[in-house]
Amino acid sequence: MAIRVAWDRNPVSVHGTKSDLELVLNHLREKHGFRKHSLIMPDRENDEEAVFFLYSACDPRWITEVL
Repeated sequence: MAIRVAWDRNPVSVHGTKSDLELVLNHLREKHGFRKHSLIMPDRENDEEAVFFLYSACDPRWITEVL
């Protein structure tokens, strides 16, 4: 799984394939109750397939748990 998180953006963006991002979102929802995020959408600014945005603080370790 290869995802990229842009922690320097506001809101934070998470980039990768749609299937990988679905796994990340499911993990955040089920294990940590994290629900403040956008839908997965096509990434039109970068070379990645898809992107979603985080709208509240998220511990970086939560995302690395999936990797």
